[in-house]
Amino acid sequence: MAGTISTLGIGSSIDLQGMLEQLREIDQQVVDTKKDTIKGFQNQLAEFTTVNNKLLTLKSSALNLSLSSNFLGRGVASSDETVATATVVDGVAEQSFQLDVTRLAAKSSWLSASGAATADTSVYVPVSVQSTTGVADSGTTLVAHAGESMVIDFGESDQIILNVAGDMTMDDLVTAINTHVDNVGAGDNGRLVTAETYDAGGETFLRIRSDLAAGTGESNRVAVNEDFAAVDFAAPDTTFSFQVGAGDPVAITVAADTTLTGLAALINDAADNPGVTATLINDGDAATPYRLSLQSHTIGEDGRITFLTQLADMALAEQQGAGGASLNSQFAVDGINYQRKTNSFSDVLAGVTITLAGDGTSTITVSNNNASVKDMIKGLVTAYNDAVQEVRTNSSYDAETGEFGSLFGTTLRDLPNTLSNLMTATFNGDSTGTVTTLFDLGLEFNRDGTISLNEETVDAALADNPDAVSAFFLGDSDRDMQGFADMVNEQMRTMTSSQGQIDGEKQSAQDRITEIEAKVASENARLDKKYELMTKQFIELDRYMNQMTSLSNYLGSQFDSISNAWGGSGGSN
Repeated sequence: MAGTISTLGIGSSIDLQGMLEQLREIDQQVVDTKKDTIKGFQNQLAEFTTVNNKLLTLKSSALNLSLSSNFLGRGVASSDETVATATVVDGVAEQSFQLDVTRLAAKSSWLSASGAATADTSVYVPVSVQSTTGVADSGTTLVAHAGESMVIDFGESDQIILNVAGDMTMDDLVTAINTHVDNVGAGDNGRLVTAETYDAGGETFLRIRSDLAAGTGESNRVAVNEDFAAVDFAAPDTTFSFQVGAGDPVAITVAADTTLTGLAALINDAADNPGVTATLINDGDAATPYRLSLQSHTIGEDGRITFLTQLADMALAEQQGAGGASLNSQFAVDGINYQRKTNSFSDVLAGVTITLAGDGTSTITVSNNNASVKDMIKGLVTAYNDAVQEVRTNSSYDAETGEFGSLFGTTLRDLPNTLSNLMTATFNGDSTGTVTTLFDLGLEFNRDGTISLNEETVDAALADNPDAVSAFFLGDSDRDMQGFADMVNEQMRTMTSSQGQIDGEKQSAQDRITEIEAKVASENARLDKKYELMTKQFIELDRYMNQMTSLSNYLGSQFDSISNAWGGSGGSN
């Protein structure tokens, strides 16, 4: 408090400070009453915002019902979803059709025709070896010299040992191998192996192969160990090639003694793999359980795997699609036959996407999405009830607290009646006159002022007269008839706009708050000045009373001294 002195009253022994504070509290009560009035208006402002938000929700609900696209929603159902499911776009005509599925689109697959004992079984047993370097003239260039040797292993136990006694050309080696005393067998030429020369890239090379031209497997394996200084031998690579659909061929280079596991990795890791997965499976066979499986990633004929070359030691047999069986789906719609490369298609019935799930028959039905429209109508009713209940609750007198609601005395007290009149208004967008008010859709008023929908009535209206329902909400532009939803949307837009009813009430409340705050500030300033002056006056009073007390004390002491002096004189006489 301005002018307050903590020692005020010491001089007079009177609690002057307490008197000042009590007087200030009494005067301050009048100012505090005005502050309570400000709080009331602030609460009112908050309630205006709450009501405004609820009206905006009502506006949004009406806006949904004013959009024609929201009445074009369609639902689709399948009588047997183990056969097919379907989706539909908005606006498709209501319809029903029979779907007969005889075959699903499938993925092309192949499986090795015979099994293997282990996953490390070779898929390419080399039945030939060839020189790694060539010569310009096989008849004159020396490739072996005296003292060198060559050992040719054939099959699982046969062996040809060639000891070089003198210098030999490539042609000499061919003759020596083919005429060797140990080179006798059941081959095409009565031998175990056949040696021959061939030209490549302008040079001549030496090849040693099984004498059985069609020989494969371990019984025809050819291996060479030699200590020739001029020439070495190695088993050649082979090629495993295929294509998917009409795509580019894929060639996999396979080295000698590549295993089942290794071949699967080569296929899966190929940079140009067109969408094929190779898997090593165990089919449970006691002796040879391991097989290689290949499956396309793509269903239908576009994913068919075709082999261009296979490995002699691992023939693959077609599984899915074998014998030329189509990989495409096959089905009939209302008796008309179709094939597709996938199990999901949208080019048979406009706007309807069908996904096949299995063989069989199903009825696909496209219908209006009445549930969505019903939910929008129920949303409008809920938004109306929320707004009306909010206003009524805050506009009435509360007998228990003895207080009026924050909206009491405002124009919003009449809002429930305004909204009620709007909800019961007649609109003639429906030219048939079947639905002209919400009562035709099952509107019912409750005792507490809220409304509800008879769901059986609204369900029947949507099922029997969907066009009439939409016309009621949307109106009829050809006849220049406004729809119910547009009217509600416009009314709510007006009420909640920057120049609307609620904004006006908010501005009025804010003006009153500003006015009262100014009065409170003025009153506080006046009280500050008043009690500053009173404090000075009390200080002077305290000082004066202190002086009077000091004078009284002095005179009293003087009287006591005189009295004591007189009393002493009388006693001595």
